[in-house]
Amino acid sequence: MKKLRIFYKATAVLILLALFTACNSTNTADVTAVLDARNTAMNEKNIATYADLLLDEYNVKGRTKEDVLLQIFALFKDFQTIQMQTHNRHINIIDDKHALCEQSYTLKVKADNQWRNMVQQEQLQLTKQGNHWKISGGL
Repeated sequence: MKKLRIFYKATAVLILLALFTACNSTNTADVTAVLDARNTAMNEKNIATYADLLLDEYNVKGRTKEDVLLQIFALFKDFQTIQMQTHNRHINIIDDKHALCEQSYTLKVKADNQWRNMVQQEQLQLTKQGNHWKISGGL
C-alpha cells in the first residue's frame, strides 16, 4: 500500500512537471513570435504593427506607449531603409503573465545613400494580456 502511494505521488509530480514544461515552451514560443514581429515591423517600417505589440498601459519612468511610438515613427521618417536583426536572445518566463527577454540587436539604417550601423543590448519586459504577449517595458 505504501509503495502504491509513493507511485501515485511520483506520477502526479511527473504530470505537473510535464504540464509546466509544456506551458513554458508555449509561452517561450509566443514571446519569441512577438519579438520577431517587432523586428519585422521595424524592417517594414510598419507603425501599426509595432503599436499592436506594445501594452496599451506601457509606462516606464513616465515614458508612455505614445512616446515610444513617436520615437519609432521619427526613426521611420528619418531613414530610407531600416534593418533590425536580433541575436543572443534569452527569454525567461517569470510566471504565466510575465516574461523577461535579454537580447542584442543590430540596427542598420540608410540615409542619404549611406549606411549606419549600431549594435545594442536590451532587456525587454513582456506581459500577457488575455491570450497575447505585449511588450510592457524596456524600450
